[in-house]
Formats: sequence, structure tokens, C-alpha cells
Amino acid sequence: MGVTTSALLTVEQFADLPQEENRRNELVHGEIVDRSDASYLRDRVKSNAIKILTRYTLQNPIGEIFSETMYKLSPTDARTPDVSFLLNARLPPPDLNELLEPAPELAVEVLSSETAAFLEQKIKLYLATGSHVVWVAYPLERTLWIHRATGEHLHLREGQYVEEPALLPGFRVAVTQFFDGI
Repeated sequence: MGVTTSALLTVEQFADLPQEENRRNELVHGEIVDRSDASYLRDRVKSNAIKILTRYTLQNPIGEIFSETMYKLSPTDARTPDVSFLLNARLPPPDLNELLEPAPELAVEVLSSETAAFLEQKIKLYLATGSHVVWVAYPLERTLWIHRATGEHLHLREGQYVEEPALLPGFRVAVTQFFDGI
């Protein structure tokens, strides 16, 4: 992940950049960080997560799923989870032309080229700014780490299930479903 600017920016300055300059980037402590790390494994797991959450929300219409939607998390941080979920009460008006804030109730990240320190910082920021839970998928290991705002951290492997009773009542999905096709 390479930094592409030297002057620190606010989220508003970042959002005002031409679309091609911030399309696949995030703002991290005022610096633009490149996110052009798409890979088949990452996108396959992301697609599976979207399908899993879509099945749930079709039967339990309590919120909406978003793919790579940017959130303003602080004056100098704009982050884009791979997948995010907002409860209906938090959905913005249809004419909103600004970044969503604060963090989504659920953020899903699929490990790609981030360093451990970068990923840990991102998880902490989501949780500190309103996320109830962050799921991190590790495609090569076929495991999920669940980080909850309560401080609970779970490492789930194949043969185990993801459950989110406080946020997604009745949700129960086998870890293997996140890695279908890989």
C-alpha cells in the first residue's frame, strides 16, 4: 500500500478530488492510501459475504448491505470496508451526496495485501467509531476473525458458525460458506 500524497488532507478535501484520484483509495490520518489490491480470492470471498448477508436481509429486512462504500470515520479518516451493513434506522436519505458517517454497524474486510498493523488499525477505528462488529476473512487459511465492540475476539474455522445475535437476530452461517468456490 503506497501513499500517493505528501500534504495531509481532510475528508472533505479528499472527497472533492476528481473521482479518478480517489476511486480506489482511502484517507488514513490525512494521507491517501492506495487500495488497488483486488484479487480473485478477495473478490470471491467478498461476493460470498454479500450473498450471505443478502439472503439474511431478504428474510429479515432490518438493514442494507453495501459493497465498497466509503465512510467518514474522523476528520482525517475515510475508510471503505469491502462489505458493510447499516440498520434501516441509519440509512441516509436517497439524495445524500456525502460520505456516510460514522462507521457501519458491520464491516467486513477480506485480507489481501494489508500489513497486520494496517489491518489492526482499521479494525480499531471501525469499532471506535460505531461498528458493532468487524469480520475479517482470511481466504488462504479459510478462517474468520470476529472483532466485537464489546472487546470479544473470536477465531472461527471451518466446521464452525458465525452468529451475530445482538445485531442480526437468527443469523447463523457456516464459516465454509464464506469460502465457497476457493
